Amino acid sequence: MRTLYLLILSAALLALGACTSSASRERDAFDDARWQHLADALEHQPTANTKEETQPESRLSGELKLEELIRLAELHSPRLAAAYEKWRGSVRGITAATALPDATFSYSEFIRSVDTRLGPIERRFMFEQMVPNPGKLVAWEEQAAGEAAAMRSNFEATRLGLREALVVAFVDLQALDERLRILDRLVEILSTVELVVETRVTASLAPQSALLRVQVERELLRSERATLEQRRPSLAAALSAIVGAKVADNATAAALSRGAARPLPEDAKLAAFAMDHPSVQEQFARAAVAGAKVTETGWMWVPDLIFGFEYMVELNDMMIPPGVAKDGWGFTVGLTIPWQVHVNLARGDMARAEESAAKFMVEQQRLDLQARLAGEQYAYRDAARLIELYDETVLPKARQTLELVQNDYTADRASLTDVLDAERALLASELSLINARADLLKARARLESIVARDLATIN
Repeated sequence: MRTLYLLILSAALLALGACTSSASRERDAFDDARWQHLADALEHQPTANTKEETQPESRLSGELKLEELIRLAELHSPRLAAAYEKWRGSVRGITAATALPDATFSYSEFIRSVDTRLGPIERRFMFEQMVPNPGKLVAWEEQAAGEAAAMRSNFEATRLGLREALVVAFVDLQALDERLRILDRLVEILSTVELVVETRVTASLAPQSALLRVQVERELLRSERATLEQRRPSLAAALSAIVGAKVADNATAAALSRGAARPLPEDAKLAAFAMDHPSVQEQFARAAVAGAKVTETGWMWVPDLIFGFEYMVELNDMMIPPGVAKDGWGFTVGLTIPWQVHVNLARGDMARAEESAAKFMVEQQRLDLQARLAGEQYAYRDAARLIELYDETVLPKARQTLELVQNDYTADRASLTDVLDAERALLASELSLINARADLLKARARLESIVARDLATIN
C-alpha cells in the first residue's frame, strides 16, 4: 500500500510541477522589460468609443518626424497591440496547457438502500481525479512553449513590418511635397516666360497664340499640382492607419534625403541575416509544436492514472457493533485503457504530417525571403544608379538647356516650342529624380525589414 501511495504522489508531483526549459525561456522572454512600455500603454488604452475624443486631430500636424511616428506606432498601433496580446496570451497558455483535468465530485442518494453486513447504505460521496502520464504533460507544455515562441516571433515580424509600412508611407508624403515644390518652381519659370512672350506679343514680334500656349501650359502645371495636393489626405489616412493615431490632413514631411546612396553590405551577410528573420523563426517554432505533437502521440499508448476517494453513510448505525466505524471510506486507483488502436495510429499519422508540413513551410519562407531580398537589392542599386545619373548628368544639363533656350527665345534665336519642350524635359527629369530617391528609401526600408536590423550597423 505504501508503494501505491508513493506512486500516486510522484505522479501528482510530476503533473503539478512539470516545467520544461523551453517554457521557462519563453516566460523569461516575455518578461523582458524592453516591451514594458507597450504593456503600460495597452493597460491605459482608451476604448474605441472614446479614442477619437482623447486624441485630437491636431496632435500629429505640421511637419512630421519619422522617429516620432515610429515611437507612436509602437504605442498606438492596433496591429502591433494585437500581436502583443496574442504573445501574452500564448505565454499564459503555457500554464493552462499542463492543467490537470477537472476533478469530479458526485453525490448518490439511494432511493432503495443497499444492504451490507453492517446495515443498509443511505448515501455516498465520491471524489475522483485523473492524472495524465508525465510524458503527455511534458509534450503539452512543449507545444504551448512552441506556440509562445511562434507568437513572440510573430510580434517581432509585425513590428518590423509596421516600421517598413510606416517608412514607405512617410516617403510617399515626402515625395508628394517634393513634387509640389518642383511644380511651384516650374510655374514661376513659366510665369517669367509669359512676361517675355507678352512683351513680344505687344511688340507684334509674336502671335497671340504663343501667349495662350504658355498660359495653357502653366494652368496644366497648376492643375497637376492641385491633383497632387488632393492626394495628401489619403496619405495622411494611410499614416493614421499605421500609427494608430490621427494624422492631420494638412501634415507635411521633411525633404527627401539628398545624400549619395550608401553601398549595400555584402550579399552573403544580408542573406545570412535574412535567413534568421522572425518569420522564419516563427515557422521553426511551429515545426517544434508539431514535433511535440508527435511526441505526444507516442505517449497516447501509456495509460493515465485515476485515483479517488469514496465515503458511504450507513442508514442505521444501531446495528453497528461498538468499536466498528459507523461510516465507510474507500480509496480508488484506476488506469485508462488506450484500446482504440486505430485512433492512436491516426493521431500519429496526423501529427507526423503536420510536422512535415511545418518543415516545408520553413524552407518556403526562406525561399520567399531570398527572392524578396534579391528584388529589393536590385531596386536599391538601380535607384542609386538613377540618382547618380539624374543628379550629376541629366538634371544639370536639363536646367542649363532651359536657361539657354530661354535666353535664345529672348534673342529670337529659339521658338516657343523649344522653350516648352525644355521645360517639359526638366519637369520629367526632376520627377524622375524624386521617384528614384523615394524608391531608394523604400528599398532600404524593405531591406532593413528583411534583415531585421539597420543596414548602417552591418559591417
